[in-house]
Amino acid sequence: MKFLFLGDVVGKLGRQAVATHLPEIKKKEKVDFVVANAENLTHGRGASLKHLREISQAGVDFFTSGDHVFYLDPQEPFSDPKINIIRPANLPAGTPGEGYQVTSFKGKKIAIINLLGLTFLGEKLGEDERNSVWLKGEVANPFVKVQEILGELEKENPDFIFVDFHCELTSEKRALGLFLDGRVTAVFGTHTHVPTADAQVLPQGTAYVSDIGMTGAKNSVLGVEPRIIISRIKDNQAEPFAWVEKGPFVLGAVMVETDKENKVKRVERKDFGYE
Repeated sequence: MKFLFLGDVVGKLGRQAVATHLPEIKKKEKVDFVVANAENLTHGRGASLKHLREISQAGVDFFTSGDHVFYLDPQEPFSDPKINIIRPANLPAGTPGEGYQVTSFKGKKIAIINLLGLTFLGEKLGEDERNSVWLKGEVANPFVKVQEILGELEKENPDFIFVDFHCELTSEKRALGLFLDGRVTAVFGTHTHVPTADAQVLPQGTAYVSDIGMTGAKNSVLGVEPRIIISRIKDNQAEPFAWVEKGPFVLGAVMVETDKENKVKRVERKDFGYE
């Protein structure tokens, strides 16, 4: 089977990239199943049902997310049972949504797990006024949490297990990849919006990449108007984010191909640019 994983889909141009080009990519590459990170789907932060449905119709089968998925309405992204979407599993108990799901496709069981990194993410959640509405408690250690989930999945006996590690540090992502090597099908990093060049099959057979990258505005800083980020860093300004909604866009993706025994045959970047 061929699985395509899309990096964080950011705002209007990200949705446009998926809606316009994913059907063609799926056909050309003979992709069976598509997973996309949707935490930045609506205006750069959050995911409305309208937009989840929009790119679901374009061919996305499953959505992962991250800390920003709750930005608009904490409950809305998880309110339609027809939309397969999860949030980081190591968020506190009582957080809307589920941290992992098992879905069926072409007679195969596919388990997908979402985790949030600790450094620069787990340690500061709750400081944002919007986050405080839903976040009650501490973010659990992702290494401990994923081990717990793998134990719970034993009774399901899935054919594939994919992990989206939404995390700032490449070192933290790399460590989790090696920690799970041979125990899951693939570990993919998201969140930084910058694609890394280390797509590989780890020694025990797990597909890995530190960050899939972004699906969104090409001429931007992580989807945001460059002048705003430059002024924040250069002049210590705090102008609100404005998302680039016109111009060329990129579709950052990684593809994994498995054999008849459900083992990874290859993993490779599949990045596309559009003017």
